[in-house]
Amino acid sequence: MTTSAYVLEHNKRRLLILLGILALILFFYGIRSVFEGLAALIGQMPGLLVTLIFYAFAFIAQFGLLMWFLSRPRTYTVTPDDPQLGLSFNDYRGQPDLVDHAKTLVRILGGVERFKLAGGEMPKGMLLSGQPGTGKTFLAGVIAAEAKLPFIYIDASSLRSMWMGVDALIIISLFRKGRGLARKYAKPGTPGACILFMDELDSIGLSRGGVQGGGQMQGGMGGMGMFGGQGMGLNTLLNQMDSLGQHVEDRFKVKIARWLGLVRGPVPPKPLVFVMGATNRPDVLDTALTRPGRLDRSLIVYPPDGEGRKDIIQHYLSKKAHDDTCDVDMMAQDSIGWTPIHIKTIINEALIIANEQGRDTMTYKDWLAAADMRFLGLKQPISKMSEDDKRAVAYHEAGHAVVTRYLKPEDRMQKASIVRRGETLGVVSRSEREERHQLHARQIEADIMISLGSRAVEELMLGTKLAGASSDLQNATNRAFTYVAMLGMGSTLLVAPTSMAGFPPHVLMLADKMLQELYEETKRLIREKEYAVHAVAAALIERQELIGSELDEVFAYADEAHPEKAAPFIRKPLVLPSMDELMKQNGSNGHVAVVAMPGIPAEPPVPGQPVPGPFPPVPVPPHPEGSS
Repeated sequence: MTTSAYVLEHNKRRLLILLGILALILFFYGIRSVFEGLAALIGQMPGLLVTLIFYAFAFIAQFGLLMWFLSRPRTYTVTPDDPQLGLSFNDYRGQPDLVDHAKTLVRILGGVERFKLAGGEMPKGMLLSGQPGTGKTFLAGVIAAEAKLPFIYIDASSLRSMWMGVDALIIISLFRKGRGLARKYAKPGTPGACILFMDELDSIGLSRGGVQGGGQMQGGMGGMGMFGGQGMGLNTLLNQMDSLGQHVEDRFKVKIARWLGLVRGPVPPKPLVFVMGATNRPDVLDTALTRPGRLDRSLIVYPPDGEGRKDIIQHYLSKKAHDDTCDVDMMAQDSIGWTPIHIKTIINEALIIANEQGRDTMTYKDWLAAADMRFLGLKQPISKMSEDDKRAVAYHEAGHAVVTRYLKPEDRMQKASIVRRGETLGVVSRSEREERHQLHARQIEADIMISLGSRAVEELMLGTKLAGASSDLQNATNRAFTYVAMLGMGSTLLVAPTSMAGFPPHVLMLADKMLQELYEETKRLIREKEYAVHAVAAALIERQELIGSELDEVFAYADEAHPEKAAPFIRKPLVLPSMDELMKQNGSNGHVAVVAMPGIPAEPPVPGQPVPGPFPPVPVPPHPEGSS
């Protein structure tokens, strides 16, 4: 009775207005005229209805269907009663900390009574960031499968529409669908939840102020008429994730009921649409998207560490036929910096190589060959290489191998080869026996000397200079600039400002002085270990390729044959001139000519990106040295 009285009171004005309109119609037209008009309208209704349907269909077909067809999002929906993913936490290997975090999130999304009683509020979103191939999308799939919640996967690039406003409509429809699924599969007494995973989120969430403050405005109108408006999608996404819309009714039938007064009071808790976004470029996302209350839970997915790589390698090796030479510890050392997808791909590639050679099981050599094929290129031996060229390439690579052996005995050489792969005529690959997370000055100096080892051998033993050392010299130069200009490891703590013309003059002089000093030390090492250079070069000429154990044997025999020279090489400390000394060398007034270095990047390193020089790019190859 109370509800009925409220409904009558709530709609009293509307009923009075409706009765007034009916009274006016009857007064002016009379009862007979009104009924005759209604009868005529009803008689014409079929034809009028057909006409309206025809024009509506023509309009929708011409514009609506065309825009929706061209802008339709690529979505995939998985519901608890249709478990298509078939994943579990046991399938996500190598990152136990991420699995623990994911389990906590699944428990909260599933509705932990203790968490609710303590006053906890459900998180609304999470951002997965990290290098390509680290398993962000796979982790989202595992969370969706374990949470037993509706899961919507969408490629965020499909939310960008060429038609103005369609991207906003798509996002509104997407969240409405998510709330509907959450209500449908909600547990009794809970509002329900749905996971919405947006892959490559940066395609829709690009900062409205441009990339790192640049002029690429996403929020502006990109065209005329029905085209443009590319920023409307991001604005709508922000509004759907967190706004006052969370506290008002969104269901049409309930809106009508509230309008009529049948439903009153505050809106009950709405279903949660938990947004998970994945991106390789979190630095370009709009700050409003990653603020607290939206994608406030940030999870960086790093490449796995040593124990993680062992777990991943064992997991994939258990599914592949392999022999006893596949040492998991050695393979984990070889794969420092690799992502799980690289490990999986290279193991499968190794099995392909074994199958092509008529074997049923893969070997460790197949693993190395697959890694070389992936990072360096296909093996393409030169059938008619002259003996002089073969000898030059062998001594070039022997220089890298010898300097590596006596400067970094803690590292392990994987392979030395004089077989052409990709754009290289030869290569020396090495890996760390123990993963390092800090880079010391002496390590950079040793890496520079390893790069310079080929040129030292060319000058001292071949009496010439080969063009194949150009890439080695480029690597040494980049590392020297990083050392003195970006890391403050030289004679000054100043981090050099850069310009379009290149590095400042004092940086060029310090880098050049550093290269000269280290080159003299490299030549001293080559003179002391000349016997080892001849031994490695001869073995390469004879066998073309040497893996790590074979290289160890060559060095062991060479040291046994020359015990008087087999002592460890003791490096002299690197001493660079100070800024005052540099100024004095260039005149009393201290002026130095400005020199531009073509080919040397002048821009500072982007935060979060690999620094040129000692930091290898991603994916990390197995430390190839010396591409002739």
